[in-house]
Amino acid sequence: MPYINSTEFGSITIDDKKYDQVLIIGDKVSEREYSKLKDIHKTSHQVGDWELKQLVEGKPEAIVIGTGQDGVLKVDENTKRVIKENNIEIFIEKTPDAIITYNALIKDGGKVNALIHTTC
Repeated sequence: MPYINSTEFGSITIDDKKYDQVLIIGDKVSEREYSKLKDIHKTSHQVGDWELKQLVEGKPEAIVIGTGQDGVLKVDENTKRVIKENNIEIFIEKTPDAIITYNALIKDGGKVNALIHTTC
């Protein structure tokens, strides 16, 4: 599983590689589709439907959502409902706390997917 080294406003470092905002699905780390989020939602402060679909793929034990340095990303009720309906534990925290939670879960051998927003 990828290990999150650190975060700062606008970036996250995973396995010593810097990213902007990410989805971690199993062992795969990918950048969030910022332009698609902006086109559809006019902001990156939401979880896209396609991101939710990816997050529940492979039936992880847990999903960690980092809501940004100040917690501005909003997780809507539909997202929470879909995750819970799939019997997946959900952690929604400001990004600095979310990376601590994520790293602790993977250290214990958990199967964890994550969405990490790194700005506001």
